[in-house]
Amino acid sequence: MNKLLAMLILGLGFSGAALILSIPLLFKVKPEQFELVFAAGSAGAFAVFAVSCLVLRKQFNR
Repeated sequence: MNKLLAMLILGLGFSGAALILSIPLLFKVKPEQFELVFAAGSAGAFAVFAVSCLVLRKQFNR
């Protein structure tokens, strides 16, 4: 269980880094489709990892 939580936190860090790197791409005059998909995908992955970490942490506290 601890390894799973550690991997979720690592994924949260990587997806957060990808999300931070994709933000400047959205401020171009006409962002391409790939840039929008990359930003949406990294935001979605960040949300999934964040919710998974919170749920798993609550189960640890029980």
